Amino acid sequence: MPETPVQVGIVGMGTVGTGVARVLVESADRMSSRAGRPVVLKRAVVRDLDRDRGLQLPPGILTDDVSAVVNDPEIQIAIHLVGGLEPARQIMVDLLKAGKDVVTANKALLCEHGPELFGLAREHGLAVHLDGA
Repeated sequence: MPETPVQVGIVGMGTVGTGVARVLVESADRMSSRAGRPVVLKRAVVRDLDRDRGLQLPPGILTDDVSAVVNDPEIQIAIHLVGGLEPARQIMVDLLKAGKDVVTANKALLCEHGPELFGLAREHGLAVHLDGA
């Protein structure tokens, strides 16, 4: 019986988000091998659905609605690539309250709101990971 896939949502598809999506889509076999089970990009939240990102994603992945990641019970991990403090903080709070482990590259957000966000993660039995340090 095949392993249950890890469903991933990306919030923020700038340069870094597009690169992460590219790895998840174009190197799915390698990612699955490293993770020990399939890793699947389920949703990617963008500000502008019409912007060319130089990446062909399967239909239905791109959305401009962050609630598509927050409210999807199948998405276990959210890759949070929103800069600044707001709405980045509120998005991360919503992701954690929805039961998502979060990987972020937003050092400023964790510096300013770390105790709140790490506390919320602990309260829900989740993790916040800083990547890109």
